Amino acid sequence: MGSRRVRVVVLCEGMADYRFAYRCLRQCGWREDQITANISRSGRGSAYDHVLDAYPAEVHANRKGMGQRDLLVVIDADTQPEGGRERQLAERLRVAGESARGRKERISLWVPRRQMETWVRFLKHGKADEQTDYKRIHAVRDEDRQPAAQKFARMLATRQPMPHGVVRSMRKAVDEFERIRAAPAGQSPVRRKRKGPRS
Repeated sequence: MGSRRVRVVVLCEGMADYRFAYRCLRQCGWREDQITANISRSGRGSAYDHVLDAYPAEVHANRKGMGQRDLLVVIDADTQPEGGRERQLAERLRVAGESARGRKERISLWVPRRQMETWVRFLKHGKADEQTDYKRIHAVRDEDRQPAAQKFARMLATRQPMPHGVVRSMRKAVDEFERIRAAPAGQSPVRRKRKGPRS
């Protein structure tokens, strides 16, 4: 099978989240030159505000791209209730005059609750909850992120069943990923790589 040509933009809060998403995308068949980052610049307001502010323009670019572009949004839920960040993103589209995200649009939302550290904690220890602030209390280290990302990437690439007790936001992320996994009409599906993603 041929490699896909569609590029993917990762809209996220910071470099750590981008690296996590990057490893998953590489494992699932995207080439390095097909992955672009839109990351918050430090010192210019809240990182999640950057994602919320940039989302309408990225969605518009996706729609203008006529299927030649995918969008993966990574934004922490923080203290928002389940679905809260998704509603905020939807509201930003409405205010910008963009229609709501369609069921078949190639736009995936990853919203870790409480934050990405929750996923890292679960992937490393097999147990986590979405209320504990692991970033502050348990000090998830940067060196824990790479093996956690690689483990999640393998789950996505091979469509492994989710482990028992998986946090809900991670299960939702797996479903969301299907929006961008399949190749658009007229293009070859993603070819899974044997090698893991680059660091």
